[in-house]
Amino acid sequence: MKTKITVIFFFIALSIYAQYNGNRFEVTANYIYTATSKLYLQPNSSDPIIRGTHENLDGIWSYSGEIGYRVYEDIVIGLGVEYIEKTFTNRNMNLGGIRAVMKDGYKVIPVTLTAYYTLPFSTEFFKFFMGGGGGLYFGKHIRHLGDITASTISNKVGYGIHVTVGMDYVFRKNFVLRTQMRFRNPEFEMHNKYSSNVVNYDGRTFLLSTDTFDSKVDIDGISFVVGILFQL
Repeated sequence: MKTKITVIFFFIALSIYAQYNGNRFEVTANYIYTATSKLYLQPNSSDPIIRGTHENLDGIWSYSGEIGYRVYEDIVIGLGVEYIEKTFTNRNMNLGGIRAVMKDGYKVIPVTLTAYYTLPFSTEFFKFFMGGGGGLYFGKHIRHLGDITASTISNKVGYGIHVTVGMDYVFRKNFVLRTQMRFRNPEFEMHNKYSSNVVNYDGRTFLLSTDTFDSKVDIDGISFVVGILFQL
């Protein structure tokens, strides 16, 4: 999925670049820290307590790329792709009466469209901006138990809006250091299934259910972004 999204993003950017001959374009590479997220392992349970039980997966590092086009002097439209992955050690798996340990988590690829507005009190070297937009969130569940894995067989594409504030420092002609703080709260559900109904764990063999299981991700934390922007 990561490869497909990257290829789509590349061809969209290439077609826009060809249309405008590279004028007024910006390319940004970002490193991102997201404060918190939640992974729900039984989001559709009939028991409201179990349904609301979740794992807090905090301190998430990710990276993204963005192509921007300046539609007006103070307004830039950016198309971005991000890659997020977070896992934890889950020690709550009941496997044939024993408590098994497995790797649990998620991967998410947000595809976002953002409008940035440069604030009027900006200077030649320090540009202050605010912006907002929306995005689609494509994800899959990560689970490794013994010698098998779980794969996401279907999911609901998540969507959400975001707002951002930040500052650019023009440290060299056409090169900008960008810092920003982004607020977002997307969530999406996944339907998953084990790769086999037989698992070898700790030298023993166990049977697993062939039924699918659901999970849900909620990325509700503030994101802090540092990036390098190149103006074409």
